[in-house]
Amino acid sequence: MRLETADNCWIVPSHYGIWIPAYMEHAVWAMDDVFLESLDIETELLDETISMCQAVTISDVAKELIHHASETIPELYDEHGKDGKLVSVLLDIIFNLPQVDFVLPWPKNPALNEMCRTILESPGAEHYIEIWSAKVGMSTRNFSRKFKTETGLSFSLWKQKMRIFESVIMLKQNKSVTTIALEMGYSSTAAFSYSFKTILGVPPTEYAGQS
Repeated sequence: MRLETADNCWIVPSHYGIWIPAYMEHAVWAMDDVFLESLDIETELLDETISMCQAVTISDVAKELIHHASETIPELYDEHGKDGKLVSVLLDIIFNLPQVDFVLPWPKNPALNEMCRTILESPGAEHYIEIWSAKVGMSTRNFSRKFKTETGLSFSLWKQKMRIFESVIMLKQNKSVTTIALEMGYSSTAAFSYSFKTILGVPPTEYAGQS
């Protein structure tokens, strides 16, 4: 699935989760059939304040405990009973889940923001900088400078990360590396694998096998 806030977009494949700070406005988009479970955690239980969303890897143990808690533990549970003990263990586990960099920053400039959201609808297309800079009424040089200032990424790196993040979702849907490479606009499987490893540190074949 994909989660969007005013400033960023997160890709959340299966076997991953995301922290969402209290009262943060957000939208969730399901890219396929999704079974979603969530936990509402009182802020006083947190070791430190969570000020922004953060994607994390959900371990098998965390997944099973989250499911069990969602299904069996009432909202008002005995903190000193067995439910309280289980919640305490669950919190210890999820507070230490490893973070993953599945975030794409949105530009604040309205024209650039709308452009990025449009690009996200067709990640495999070329999306040439010359065409988009003209569409938003900027020279290529000004476009490049403003985009990097607002996102911290060059336009080409932003597109690369966007395509790799989208490909993670496709890998979790059991699509082949070759199919994904073609759909994401890469000239070859090798080019896609190199780009994937550059962004996420492992080849797509290994990533698809992670759970």
